[in-house]
Amino acid sequence: MLTSTFIHAQGIGGKTERAIWESGLLTWEDFLAGHASSCLSPRQLSLLIPTIEESAARFAEDDFRFFAHALPSGERWRAYHEYGSRAAFVDIETLGMGQDDQITVIGLYDGESVMSFVKGFNLEDFADEIGKYALIVTYSGASFDLPHIRRAFPQLPLDQIHIDLCPALRRIGLKGGLKHIEDVRGLERPPEVMGLSGWDAVRLWNEFEWGSQEALDLLLAYNACDVVNLKPLAGHAYAELRKASGVSLQSRNHDSIEQR
Repeated sequence: MLTSTFIHAQGIGGKTERAIWESGLLTWEDFLAGHASSCLSPRQLSLLIPTIEESAARFAEDDFRFFAHALPSGERWRAYHEYGSRAAFVDIETLGMGQDDQITVIGLYDGESVMSFVKGFNLEDFADEIGKYALIVTYSGASFDLPHIRRAFPQLPLDQIHIDLCPALRRIGLKGGLKHIEDVRGLERPPEVMGLSGWDAVRLWNEFEWGSQEALDLLLAYNACDVVNLKPLAGHAYAELRKASGVSLQSRNHDSIEQR
């Protein structure tokens, strides 16, 4: 979907983007080869052509940071197909539920295995690990997880493409907390963490500090479920939002471009 995106160019809104697609120009390659026959005005073309030329060049150079800044925050889901194989699904636990509370655990799922970064043990290692990824996926991370991480790691760029699934899923009718959406989508959790909440995560950390290793193990299991379940939800959000966009899945070059 990223290589079919025109909305990040100045002066191009959703209506104009759909008109470009309807004219048969479904990808950047299509557009650069055939924009003379498009429905755009000379002014729109003068703004769009340089943006699409740069976008194609940056994509070929694997410059995902360009798209982290170029894409509107609500449209970063479009990059999931191209960069999803290099995604970090991230969730944090804190000492409380306030904005200034310290991080106790950061969970990171790379699509195959879960890594846990724990206060007092290896939390600092998160900074090196997160730099390996092109895309960060969270749930409500724009308002909670990433601000906490930036305070804990002030030197960390965190310049990857960020997809916050909370507003993305809301756009397709899935509202509420992560656990509620998991239930709606039929995503199950192991019995030992079923029903636990963010407040339980605070309690479990306190119990660990009082000497309970079992509490920490349960906390890490709870956090692991949070990050693992983000992956199927991200895939569902991408598929539904793409369908809702109206862009055809059929294009002469589209599949080969997106699956690089």
